[in-house]
Amino acid sequence: MLKFIETKSSVLSENTFADKFSNKRVLVIGSGPSVNMVNWKNIDVDVIVTTTFFYLNDEIRSLNNITHITLSEIIDFNDDRLHNFLQRNPECTIALEPKLGRPFYNTDTFFRFQEQYKDRLIFYNTQVDNLEGAAGRLAFFVMAFSPAELFYVGLDGKSNSPINDPPNAFRTHIHGDTDRYDHGKFLDSYIAMADTLYKYSLYNQCKLYNLGEGFEFNCSTPYSKQYFPLTDEIKQIIKK
Repeated sequence: MLKFIETKSSVLSENTFADKFSNKRVLVIGSGPSVNMVNWKNIDVDVIVTTTFFYLNDEIRSLNNITHITLSEIIDFNDDRLHNFLQRNPECTIALEPKLGRPFYNTDTFFRFQEQYKDRLIFYNTQVDNLEGAAGRLAFFVMAFSPAELFYVGLDGKSNSPINDPPNAFRTHIHGDTDRYDHGKFLDSYIAMADTLYKYSLYNQCKLYNLGEGFEFNCSTPYSKQYFPLTDEIKQIIKK
């Protein structure tokens, strides 16, 4: 699932993430609207991982079991909320997804952040990289370390009428996506994401759950309902 995983730290290794995720119950929280529409807190998990603008959401930022975050160069690396979170959670690792030609990785902002958090920072790319976003790729990252159960919420995409979708859970002014990609491309990417996760879940003997299943804007629903549907028990406990 991973093209590479690298770090400049002498204390981080792949074993760090095996310890975090292997045989664990892991919840991946993306920024899609399903985060606000189901009671994911009722799911008993060992650890939570999340992404990008999570620090803008007061509820997410206050969680005490976030063990890893994957960030993007589009965030504000000087935001006090991000740094306060990292100071309160010293065991939380950080990842970035460098891509060839992206100027961010030659900026003073990046070099300062890397120096400040060098012993918590890794870099990775995934084999699948479409429109599933950082949270989808984070789910691939976690799955590579053989969790016992992988739950995901907020990995939604958008409906065919995104202006009518509920707001993004992290950046509440956004409905749908900021890049205005064609809905069909979004759907294809999220179906491919679900297919990839499911096939690896079979290989890893990992139970897989899409907590956003059933919402019109949740693009992986058609696949997850067929191949790894939510149980009646889970539907009941996450229902709002």
